[in-house]
Amino acid sequence: MADNQAQVPPNRKARENEEHILPNNNLPLVFLGLMITTFLVRLSVATALPSIVAELGGGQNYSWVENAYLISTAALCPAYGKLSDVFGRKRILYPSIIIFLIGSALCGTARSMNWLILSRALQGVGGGAILQLVQTVTSDIVPLEVRGTYGSLNAATWAVAGVLGPVIGGALSDHLSWRWCFWINLPTGGLARLVLFFSLNLNPHQGKSFEEHVREFDFLGVFLLIGGVLSLMMGLSQSQNGWNKPEIIGPLVSGVVALIVALWVEGQTTRSPIIPPRLFRTRTTAIILIAELFHSSAFYCVMFYIPVYFQILGASATKSGLLILPYSVCSAIASGGGAIVTSKMGDYRSVMWCSYALAAIGYGLMSMLNQRSSIAAQISFSTIAGFGIGGAFTAPMIGLQAAMPQKDVSTCYATFMLFRYLGSTVGLSIGQTLWAGVVQGRLSKISGLNLDISSAALANSVRHIQSIEPEIVKQQVIRAYTKGISDIWLLFTPILCLCFVATLFMKKYSLKRKVLRLGDPVTEGREEVAVPTPEDLKDGSEGNAAIPLHTMNE
Repeated sequence: MADNQAQVPPNRKARENEEHILPNNNLPLVFLGLMITTFLVRLSVATALPSIVAELGGGQNYSWVENAYLISTAALCPAYGKLSDVFGRKRILYPSIIIFLIGSALCGTARSMNWLILSRALQGVGGGAILQLVQTVTSDIVPLEVRGTYGSLNAATWAVAGVLGPVIGGALSDHLSWRWCFWINLPTGGLARLVLFFSLNLNPHQGKSFEEHVREFDFLGVFLLIGGVLSLMMGLSQSQNGWNKPEIIGPLVSGVVALIVALWVEGQTTRSPIIPPRLFRTRTTAIILIAELFHSSAFYCVMFYIPVYFQILGASATKSGLLILPYSVCSAIASGGGAIVTSKMGDYRSVMWCSYALAAIGYGLMSMLNQRSSIAAQISFSTIAGFGIGGAFTAPMIGLQAAMPQKDVSTCYATFMLFRYLGSTVGLSIGQTLWAGVVQGRLSKISGLNLDISSAALANSVRHIQSIEPEIVKQQVIRAYTKGISDIWLLFTPILCLCFVATLFMKKYSLKRKVLRLGDPVTEGREEVAVPTPEDLKDGSEGNAAIPLHTMNE
């Protein structure tokens, strides 16, 4: 049935009266497991890419080491939320950790670039589900009103892993082997799996028969969404070789068409929709999703191209990881702090306003960095950008959940992550195209330069810039490379300004909900808690039968 509720603005009073039943958990221990899980998925291999290319070759495909992970993560993103609703959180989370660890082991044993790329894709299948389920589980076991405080732990872990990732990756690459960037996940992931297995309690999953699942599952929506995302990201990921080739135009066009059809189907389906249509019909949630697309683009471009900038200037992989620390540390502080402020104030909007404004200023300043910029300028400008971009990590997720009912938390977060992954790929693709175009244009004007300036060779040549002779030619090459990167920051400055303006039009939704805790006398005195049925909801969402309170911890 169509999403009839979406035609009426969400009733804020109904949101506050919505009951959220919390299972009994040892939250410090559970969040330790969730934080470890987040940490292992977040570790970056960006600083190890030059070493990987040097050993395995395949420099023309170097960007696929990251893109393969992002594509497989994003392609299945729409399905993760609904699958966790159908089969239960644990039955998706635990196998996903195993899949991620298998992918990590295969990456560490790679003997060719193609092998590594395929293994990264497998990693992405597990990693994408992990990131979504960690946030969904947090929403299941923590009240919305204080979710920012607890969510700040995951946000801080995400950011801290971003801090340590480049350093760890660079150090392992320089002193051991880049393969340890992947093998280090194995003991970490195993520990996280054990902690969660023995400590995590969830509300019992309301199982249905296989026939009921088949009747309600939106197979057409899943097919169109996965196919559309896969085609779109495949096209974007090949754009570093130009945008006018059939192998790029075809996937881009087919991906956009498939996604448009998918959104129409989601609004008309009589089955349980994969993406709730009211997400796009509610102004606040639509703004949050669009802003996240650009936020993710800006963030991933910095994480990918700032280490390249430092290596262009002559830094080793380890040193480039250390030099990105100010940006990463400030992102971590702002991410955790923004989440806490959101919970304390009960308002996600002010945090988003400040974050996008500060990010736009920071990126504008970073666009002035070149080969002559001082260390002080590099650190101070990236610090401002880090505070801004980090603050916009958690507050939008809280706003999205505040505007939508608790029953939609998994599908809402799946949609949010889909936009985050799409944004990361769009950002990296546009960044690569812009960087390559600027660098190639400038290098072609340098006389006496004996350097392959094809798009595929640019990444390989970064490690060899310092050996270029004579000195005057080397400085011209460095100037060309750094100019390409500064233009990326210049591109994102007005985009972040537009995000700031858009967020001014968001509405405020209360973070307060009625919370029922197991063990409370009022809760224990009730025989069951009624949960809306499909007939009550009338919006295509799954209904659940009443939940007996004596079986609330899974």
